[in-house]
Amino acid sequence: MKKIFLLSLLFTAGLYFSQNHKETVIRQATEMRNYFMEKNYNAYSNYVYDGVIKMFGDKNKMISTSVDAFNKMSKAGYTFKKVDFSEAGDIIETKNELQTVVHQKIEMETPNGNVLGDYYLIAISKDNGKFWKFIDTSGKDIESVRKYFPTLSPKLDIPKKKITSSK
Repeated sequence: MKKIFLLSLLFTAGLYFSQNHKETVIRQATEMRNYFMEKNYNAYSNYVYDGVIKMFGDKNKMISTSVDAFNKMSKAGYTFKKVDFSEAGDIIETKNELQTVVHQKIEMETPNGNVLGDYYLIAISKDNGKFWKFIDTSGKDIESVRKYFPTLSPKLDIPKKKITSSK
């Protein structure tokens, strides 16, 4: 009887641990989005995974490239109307990190009408879930993303992006 109680306690604690991390991931993804939408790129960059920043060279180059891309999109008639994060997948422990996939829903106004897209980010925590950094998968599957970031778990499930448009 004592073993059953302990097992159920561990199971319940594990569910709470996982749910608490998922809530933190969604909250921090939302903070990242807010900084981006407010054009506070320095604060936004704190949520970008270090490996992504290294791909650009450094934080300033990553910010500069992001601002340039955002400005080009705006001039071409593309405007973010809404970006929401609805759920995080299973939390995977790998080496000294926690990793998960976050569902991102983007509504954008384009010259050809509104576009609604389901995209996915990978969230990574190196401090047991207190702070998360993110990688935009750009619609790629886990094998493709792991070519750039081999420490990512192959167990991460990245659904295919889905885009619908309306005029």
